[in-house]
Amino acid sequence: MIKVLIVDNELLAGVRMERLLTAMQNIIFVGQATSGAKAVDMVAAQSPDIVLMKTPMLDMDRNSFPQFFNRAESNPVVVFCPTLDQLDSGSQKDSLVDAILIACKAVHSQRRAMAAGARSHLYAYSYQGVDSVPVEQIGLLKADQKYVRVYTADTDFIINETLKGLEQEFAHLFVRIHRNALVAKDALQSIRRDDGCIRAALKDIDIQPEISRRLEPKLRKLTSQL
Repeated sequence: MIKVLIVDNELLAGVRMERLLTAMQNIIFVGQATSGAKAVDMVAAQSPDIVLMKTPMLDMDRNSFPQFFNRAESNPVVVFCPTLDQLDSGSQKDSLVDAILIACKAVHSQRRAMAAGARSHLYAYSYQGVDSVPVEQIGLLKADQKYVRVYTADTDFIINETLKGLEQEFAHLFVRIHRNALVAKDALQSIRRDDGCIRAALKDIDIQPEISRRLEPKLRKLTSQL
């Protein structure tokens, strides 16, 4: 979950933002500070991951505000917005949601930098919020133009990552079967031929991705060991 604090002296902005954030997956609205001073106290008390701050505030500007956070134990991502109370316009709402999602990516990058080893979850960012899935539940990672499509037993979604990067990070869990696909080692059940193509049968996933002929011997050896 990602916690978001609003800083705006207009109470209506908080009401509208709470409605917007509540509709987004894995994002929690933790409150509204109506002044910069109150925001500093709420950051200390609530430890938000993201602070959406209206600029300018009467008692604090964008230059002095982050300095207060640097003294606190938490280090939230700060997003400066000219206004938070005018969400009736579709373009303004879209721009704000984009800013929130960019901030969510920054939060996950911070967490990743602080953690040791490979990640436990992968994340997809959309106007519905943040969708997460445990890496151990993923059976297939398949290149989809500039992105990667993630397949589990229950769903599939797009993430903005590279297949090569995922292969390097999760080499202990996944094996390459084609230039455009990685499969989880424990999801690979068998190898079959279908109209001249070599395909992988995966546990609990209907799609049967194609296997490169060059990689077939390595994969057959792997399946014999499973």
